[in-house]
Order: sequence, then structure tokens, then C-alpha cells
Amino acid sequence: LEQKNAPAELPKGMEMPLGLLRFEAAQATGHGSEKFSLYVDPALGVNGYWLRDSTGTWVNLASSPYGGKMALEGGQLRLDFEITDGGQFDADGKANGVITAPGAAAQMPLSIVGQAPDLAHGGYWF
Repeated sequence: LEQKNAPAELPKGMEMPLGLLRFEAAQATGHGSEKFSLYVDPALGVNGYWLRDSTGTWVNLASSPYGGKMALEGGQLRLDFEITDGGQFDADGKANGVITAPGAAAQMPLSIVGQAPDLAHGGYWF
């Protein structure tokens, strides 16, 4: 596990209180993917484990669309996610038995679907 500074260019509103975390994990023979859990202090205010996909878009692997989840455990926030060896989130892009994943425990505003509008009481939003 290696900690680096957050990239200079982040999407608007994204905050990485711990910077970028890069790790490598060797797999047992015959496994195509591995599940990981990262424990962080809930006071950091993160809402997922974010990695860039092959198009450069930051995605939250600790979210249900990517098969992950977040849970409180023993006073810590547990970020669960899965990465496939050689898949779009394996930095080396090779199915070689080693997963390399530079990502971040970060906070990113929800998409427009998940955001409440800033309207006066009784206002309308479409």
C-alpha cells in the first residue's frame, strides 16, 4: 500500500482527504477477481472508494452499481469493492495474477438524481 498526493485535476467537488492510495495484490491461481475492504475514519466524510475507469471517469467501486457497499463496523467506515485482474480497474490492464489499483477513499457529490435542489420552501424543481 502506497499513499500519494491527490491528483492536481479532480472533478468539481471531489475531495480526497487521504490522497491517492495505490496497492498491489497477488491473486491465488485461478481467481479472476478479488474483493477488498478498506477501513477509514467516518469523520473523513468519504462516500466511497473511487477509481478512474478506462475512459478517465471517476467511479465509486464501493457502490451497488459496481457490486460494492459501505458499512459501519467497529466505529470505522468499511468500503467494500471488487476488482478483476486485467479488468478496467486493474491499472496494468493485464490478467497476470496481480491487481494494481490506484484509487482513493473520497467524497464526491451525488449525481443530479441524488441531489436536492436549493429552492425556497414551496418552490418547484424539474
